[in-house]
Amino acid sequence: MKQEAVTTESLLEIMNHQLDEIDKKDKTIADLQQKLDYMLRQKFASSSEKFPSNQPSLFQEEEIIVEETKDEEISYTRKKRGNKKLPPESLPHIRVEHDLKDEEKICACGCALKRIKEISSKQYDIIPAEFRVIDNVRFIYACSDKCGEKVKTSPLTPQVLPRHQVTPSFLATIAVEKFEDAMPLDRQVKKYKKRFGVDFTTTTFSNWMIKTSELRLQPLIERLKTIQMGSGYIQADETTLQVLNEKNKKAKQKSYIWLKASTDKYPIVLMHYSSNRNEKTAAYLFNGFSGYMQTDGYAGYNIVANKEGVTQLACWAHARRRFADILKSGVNDRVSKKYAQELVEMVAKLYKIEKEIKDDPPDKKKQIREEKSVQIINDIAIWCDKHFLNAHAIGGNIARAFTYLKNQLPKLSIYTEDGRLNIDNNIAENHVRPIAIGRKNWLFATSTKGATALCNWYSIIETAKANDLDAYTYLKYILTQLPVYEAEGKDIDDLLPWNIELD
Repeated sequence: MKQEAVTTESLLEIMNHQLDEIDKKDKTIADLQQKLDYMLRQKFASSSEKFPSNQPSLFQEEEIIVEETKDEEISYTRKKRGNKKLPPESLPHIRVEHDLKDEEKICACGCALKRIKEISSKQYDIIPAEFRVIDNVRFIYACSDKCGEKVKTSPLTPQVLPRHQVTPSFLATIAVEKFEDAMPLDRQVKKYKKRFGVDFTTTTFSNWMIKTSELRLQPLIERLKTIQMGSGYIQADETTLQVLNEKNKKAKQKSYIWLKASTDKYPIVLMHYSSNRNEKTAAYLFNGFSGYMQTDGYAGYNIVANKEGVTQLACWAHARRRFADILKSGVNDRVSKKYAQELVEMVAKLYKIEKEIKDDPPDKKKQIREEKSVQIINDIAIWCDKHFLNAHAIGGNIARAFTYLKNQLPKLSIYTEDGRLNIDNNIAENHVRPIAIGRKNWLFATSTKGATALCNWYSIIETAKANDLDAYTYLKYILTQLPVYEAEGKDIDDLLPWNIELD
């Protein structure tokens, strides 16, 4: 009997151990399933974090309650039609009159018809691109008496790329088509060959982009850097870039584009190529900076945040996103989704306040945030502490979401201190988006010089857009003027986006 008791106890111990192992494996499988679901949604699903206003609350039971309504009480509203948007007045408008023939302007009674009204309708029209050649003709003059004086040659207007067959307009077109319209250079080359019979090469276009970046854009970039560093408030973000020919790296390894955006007084967007994503790059980009730095939770910025004079604030969009992803996922854990819904709803209150005060001056924003937003953030902190341990007991994405929120909360409240600050890092993220879209088409940069040029072109284009300027018009203007300014020693501050008016 004693031997039998020992055997039974051993079996129970083995069973309990096996049950523990099964629980661990179930949690691991659930965690991996959540990660797989997240990756699939990142790749294939919409990136929008908006939720329908009529979405049923996750606090309620799953059953749907339908209220009975009498037939006679049901009303239908027909959708209005014909509400077309009028074309912008900024576009050229060409008046085309459609009149009756002279013989049709006579009434049946014999009297002349009198015009009493006109009806106008709008149509969009476009003039196809015209590709042409500029013949720069210079004249040589000599003394008619042949006195021996040297001949005089009429000077050529300072050119954007001396000894290259390209104008500012053509460079601006190539740049906008690649960096704003995401059309790779090889596709542009094929287009000019097919439509106009002009035989360019991708190498030629690439060299033009790189040389223009080095010769013309770089001085403007340096001036923008100086102004931005004195702004006192910068948002930062990073995105990946593949560079094929990079020293000590394989072609498949990732490089990075670091972005800094400032909006306080002068909207400036600057991008910097780096072969890595480590803290040394962050330290270099923010060397000498003092003020507010807004980022996501990436630890690479800590070296800057720990410097005297720098205050780091976090991004509510990133904190909310981890909970929003749980709501969108296929995970069946009701407690996780309940927590996620609660957090999303609390953060929505903060964003509602921001929407209401977006046009208010900074001092008014600060006052309202202190009156309303601070209390909501305190409630979120209490809620986080209350459910933190239980979330970690569940594990998986909900545990990671709580950990991120708890770690970031001190930095998430800082935006309430100053009315100039934003609740999230979305300004920087919005300027990163064109790179992500373009990357799907042009895929990579061939060299480090090409990567640096890519960042310079994006910087100028995104800064122009941030200042409500048309990218092509601004590029054409500065590429025409920069050579003249250099030749005459003028101050290029006149060419900064906020100092010019373009037709």
